[in-house]
This record gives sequence, structure tokens and C-alpha cells, in this order.
Amino acid sequence: MIEASLKNRGFTPVRVFVGSNGHPTRCAFLRRACLVLFAFGRASAWECPVTELTTQQNQAQFQALDRKAQVEFRRGEFSQAAEIFRQATCAAPENVRSYYELYGVATAALAARNFAVARQALQYADQLKPNYALPLAMLIKVGLISGDIENVKTSLLAAAQRFPRDSRLHADLAQDLTHEKQNDLALAEALRFDQSGLKDTQGTINLAVLENQAGAYDDAIRHATAIEEQTEIPDKVRASGAAVAGLSYERLGEFQQAIQHLTSAIWLAPDQENAYLAAARIYEKEQNYRAAVQILEQARKQIPGSPQILLALGSSLISAEQHRDAARLLTELIQSSPDQFEAYPKLAQAYRNMGEPALSTRTLRNLARRKPDYPMLHVAIAQSMLEEELVDYPGVLEELALAEQTSPTDYYISYFRGKAYLAMNKFMQAVAALRQAVELRPLEAGAHYQLGLAYRRAGQPALAKEQFETVEYLKSQPATIKARD
Repeated sequence: MIEASLKNRGFTPVRVFVGSNGHPTRCAFLRRACLVLFAFGRASAWECPVTELTTQQNQAQFQALDRKAQVEFRRGEFSQAAEIFRQATCAAPENVRSYYELYGVATAALAARNFAVARQALQYADQLKPNYALPLAMLIKVGLISGDIENVKTSLLAAAQRFPRDSRLHADLAQDLTHEKQNDLALAEALRFDQSGLKDTQGTINLAVLENQAGAYDDAIRHATAIEEQTEIPDKVRASGAAVAGLSYERLGEFQQAIQHLTSAIWLAPDQENAYLAAARIYEKEQNYRAAVQILEQARKQIPGSPQILLALGSSLISAEQHRDAARLLTELIQSSPDQFEAYPKLAQAYRNMGEPALSTRTLRNLARRKPDYPMLHVAIAQSMLEEELVDYPGVLEELALAEQTSPTDYYISYFRGKAYLAMNKFMQAVAALRQAVELRPLEAGAHYQLGLAYRRAGQPALAKEQFETVEYLKSQPATIKARD
């Protein structure tokens, strides 16, 4: 009945052959597997070209194709992997040919995002050859791409039970899981790799990265430093180890040790930007802004044109109160990379610090034209407008009304609205807005101060005095936000 249905759909039934040794040959992996091909619409078996290769040459060709197909599969190049698996099928020994035909079906289905067919083909391949890890690894990849995490977990459990000492399998799985941000599962696979005893630098780095992400900083430092100290491996690999060690020391708050390892990473791989950025971040935490600027200037020379380096350098220049240099640099960054949206608020900040609020407002409006949904953008525009010499108060209120549409309970909307109403001599509206600001942040001294001004100008001195006393109390408390103008 099934075959008749397939004929009606235009498929040609595949003839099943059995070799002299009793093993199935082309598309002879039983009717169930043939139906997988039929269901995917690729039922007609491909023809293998006639070859005059010797048995040894054919075996070498098969092994090379097998490796290449697996590499393309792991890279996500499924169409190419499917074609290479088909070529490998023709070169494969008869006793494994059926499995490789299944791999070709699965990868072709995956290229077409037909996850059900890909999963069915690989599950059948796994049943046919349960002592071979490839179909299980491919099943995990299918699950990750399709978002079927429950099937991923099931396959991972099977891999752990059936292939506990296959270190390469667990290292590759850890890398695939990390790429898909399944960090908990990735860490488990990386630990299985580590327990296998295999000395593999990439697997060890992956483990260190995951340990750092999981908060196992001492373990991460131990594994990462072991890579950093191996003088016989490439410098870039050692730099990766040094960088992970530096990041872990940063998480532990041991900044001096962190800088030592990050400096080592920079020396080993001066064209890699992450170590520079991490070192600059640590210097910023220590309020050593001059050092942050210096390390980022060094990075700029080594990696000219890097938007991330330029953005970080602009930010550090602002922290170092070199506002004109920051404005010049960030302007160049925006001109060369107009979609580097984080640069616009930084440039606006530099302009404000230079006493140029109009330029700040213009910069933020440019950002609004390019990315109107940038977070809290209308609040930032309103704040900048309030600092201009001639303030467009109705325009400020309009910006705050736009901000309120997406963030109705934001403190700064109420705060800046109160300031605007106060400047417009609309004291009762100012009181209402600033009371809302105080409710949202009762420990914010600035809101109490502005509310006190509004009460005083509204002719309510007793309430004003109460707010000013609250300001003095809050200013006397540790870690209290100081009053804002």
C-alpha cells in the first residue's frame, strides 16, 4: 500500500540489492529506511560513477570524503555535507554503505529544514550501528538547530552511557553546545572530555571558558593557565588561555593578576581585541582612566578601525575628562560605522560635558532617525534639551510623552517632567510629577529637592521644608544618590 502510494506521487521504487557477503548495498537499508528517502522526496537512488581505483585507493578516498563531510556538517554547511556524504556512499565498503546513504538523506533534509526526516534517518542509522558515535552526534546537532532540547538531552545521555571514553566526541559536543548557548549542558560535556585524560588544547580552552561562565573560577584559571604556559603550541592558542585566566581573575576581584594574564594575552596575540577590552574594563573599575586610555590607544594601533576598540576608547576618554578628544573620535566612528548605535549616547555625553547641549540633542536625534526604538532615547533627548540655553519646554514634554508610551513607570520621565513644569511656572503639575518621582525612588535626594522647590514656589513652605530636610538626611547617609540640579 505504501509503495503504491509512493508510485502515485511520482516516486520510483528503489531496488534492494544484497551483496555476496549478505550485507545490504545501495539503498538496501531495508524498506523503512527507503521510505525515509521517499518521504523526503529523494527516493531515486543516485548513480555512482564507474571507478578504476584499487581497493586501497578507494578506501583512502572514502576516508577523506568521510572526514570532509563531517567537517562541513559541523560547520553547518548541510547542502555541501549531503553531497559529500553521497560521494562517500559510492566509495564506502559495502558493509557501511547503507549508513552513509542515511547520512546523506539526513543532511539533505537538514539543509531543507525538514527536521523530522533528518531525525528519523539518523535514529535509524543509530539503530543499525549502535557502536558508532556519528549518528548520535548528528542527532544532537539536529536537536540544537531545531530547538528540541529534550531530544538533545536524551541523545547526550545516550552518548555518555555508550561512549564515556570518546574524548573527541565529548569535546566536539561541548563546542557545539557552547555555540548554541547551552552552557550547562556544554560544561557537562567538557568535564566528560577532561575526565577522559586526552590532552587537547581546544577542548581544554572550551572547558576553561565554561568553568568561567559557571563561576568555577579557580578551575578555569587552572585549565587556562596550563594552556598559556605551553610554549610549544601556537601563540594565539596560548593567548586564548591567558585571556580566560585574566577574565576569571577579574571575576574574583583580583585585578592585578587579571591584568598580568591579559597583558600576556596581548603580547602573544596583539591582533585580538578582547584582551585589550577586558584590560581597559578593569582599569575603569579601578578608576585608572589614564591606563585604560593607554591600553586602548595601543589596541587602536594594532587593530585600526575596530569599532569596539574605538567605542571603548571614546568612553574611556570621557571618563578621563578628555571630552574634546572623545567627541572627535566618536564622530569619526559614527561617520565610518553609522550603525554603531552605542556611540551616539557617548558622543552626546561628551558634548554635554563640553557645555554643548545643543550638539548633544542633535546627536541623539540622529540616533532616533536611525534607531527609533533605542532604549530610553526620548528620556535622553529630554534631558539634553533641558540643558540647552533656550529650552523648548513643550518639546521636552513631548519627548517625555513618547518615552512614557514604552516605559510608563520610569523615574526619569516623572523627574524631568517635574523640572519642565517647574520652569514653566506650572507648579501644581510640577508637584504631581515630582511626587510620582519620589514614590518611584524614595531614596533619590534629587527628586525630594525638586519637589521642595515646587512646594516653595507653589506657596506651601511647610511642605517645602519637609522635603529639604529629607534631602539633608539622605545626603548624610552612605551610598545615597546626591541631589541633582
